[in-house]
Amino acid sequence: MTSSASPAVAKPRFRGAETLGKSPQQSILNVLRMACAEALRQPDFAEKLQTIKQRFYVRDFNGIFLDPPSLPVYTAQYVPRRALCYYEIFSCPEIQEILRSRPTIYCLGAGSGSELVGFSAASCTALAEPAASGCAGQPIVVHSQDYTDWSAILGELERAVRYKWGISKSQVEYEFSKGDLLSITPDIESRVSSAQLVTAMFVFNELFSDKANAMNFVKTIVKCTTPGSYFLLVDSAGSFSSVQVAGKNYMSYMFFDSLRQFFTPVISEDSKWFRHAHGLDYPLAIENMRYFIRLYRRN
Repeated sequence: MTSSASPAVAKPRFRGAETLGKSPQQSILNVLRMACAEALRQPDFAEKLQTIKQRFYVRDFNGIFLDPPSLPVYTAQYVPRRALCYYEIFSCPEIQEILRSRPTIYCLGAGSGSELVGFSAASCTALAEPAASGCAGQPIVVHSQDYTDWSAILGELERAVRYKWGISKSQVEYEFSKGDLLSITPDIESRVSSAQLVTAMFVFNELFSDKANAMNFVKTIVKCTTPGSYFLLVDSAGSFSSVQVAGKNYMSYMFFDSLRQFFTPVISEDSKWFRHAHGLDYPLAIENMRYFIRLYRRN
């Protein structure tokens, strides 16, 4: 007597720009649903999420990000809208051109994985096109940095991205390192120097809880980025990005805008809305986002 096994489910193949299908936003949410499945099943998910929101309200970031049980819940709740928004940003022609050069991308404060998912999705188009001269055969490297250990979360996201979209290690490599942007180390400086694109997405404003450290961050970006590389700055377009210096209010992007001798703006928008598509399927509500964006090229 012979037994018949159920046929194995074939892993999706990488199909370039068609990898994400007719609804790229839904495809991204499917990746996140897979990666966050265990967190979403937690019976006390709502309770943990409420605690996270309360800590955000009192700006107790360490209470969230230094608490390991909070990290999967945070990712399941907050990464979807940012990953969708970042995919839209990374799909713009200017960043697609950078991706075709198969860059090393150093993503600051990116432990929760929004940049990993957004760049992975946007890379599907870039990888299907000819690489820039001299870059054929090189992978895109997405290096996520944060001050607490997100490696388990990022590992789940990488597994979901590779399974759902068929992205191979020869196409995109993922790395992670711990480091505190409030205390710049030689390792952080070295990684900024070796990257062709450095991103600070919804990070810069948080640094202004200590203006001295925020200014040290600006100095590091100026000192360590290399000519021809790019720096992408994205943050809230609301009052949260307003910083008081010497009794006057400034939007945080003005600090980099003033450094024209070092940076040439490639993209410059003070306020832009990301609005997700209707009818998306995800267990949690997804909000729209208003943000500012600056893409600078280092002179």
